Amino acid sequence: MFKTPNQMLKHTKDLAKQLSEVKKKEVAIGLPKSKATGKVYRNGSTIIEVGAKHEYGIGLPRRSFLRMPLAIKGKELGKAIESEYKQILENNKSVDKALGLIGARAYNIIQQAFLTSGFGQWQSLSDYTVAMKESSRILIDTGILKNAVTWVVRNAT
Repeated sequence: MFKTPNQMLKHTKDLAKQLSEVKKKEVAIGLPKSKATGKVYRNGSTIIEVGAKHEYGIGLPRRSFLRMPLAIKGKELGKAIESEYKQILENNKSVDKALGLIGARAYNIIQQAFLTSGFGQWQSLSDYTVAMKESSRILIDTGILKNAVTWVVRNAT
């Protein structure tokens, strides 16, 4: 693989630089303040409030749209994370790009949960709720919550 000691030294330094960068970055997935606090529902609730009520079952049936889907698809997401980190270490892939792709994979899993009623695990809506919103789609009325989910690559906290 390495023809000279200088090539090995350069590779080692590049690897150390990549590892240092990996430690400084993270990908956050969910409802960021920048996207989820400004909009309000007809009743005056913010996206964060509505999201928290559903995620944790505060005053209504728990329908986790962030943690539960990522837990269900944990192996799939884990393979993506492993693959991206391997690309960082072996192919000098940008840490930001790798984390962005991990964020996109997690985002897609969460969006699948919205389309499949939490992979079939969310409690059905009551007849009253279906009549009120004129739809049986769980967690999708106006699409505000679903569309507020995103990811961001940022400096680690």
